[in-house]
Amino acid sequence: MNWRDEMQYSAIPHLTVREEEVFRLVARGRSAKEVAQELSIAPCTVERHIENVRLKTRTRNRAHMIAVVMRDNWLAALPAV
Repeated sequence: MNWRDEMQYSAIPHLTVREEEVFRLVARGRSAKEVAQELSIAPCTVERHIENVRLKTRTRNRAHMIAVVMRDNWLAALPAV
């Protein structure tokens, strides 16, 4: 078994659980710094997760990413914070 087999995936297609967690907080208006503090990770790690989500959702920027996720109703699948 390799590390990919052990990786947990989220309700949003192709996102890891951590990417979903970061995305959920960003989608609710938190800054990268606030997300980093809440999750006890570095702000640059938050930015990397956000970029991964943007690439996986094939969106141009954060605003487009949020719009696509809202359009496709992916937030409804996410647990409340």
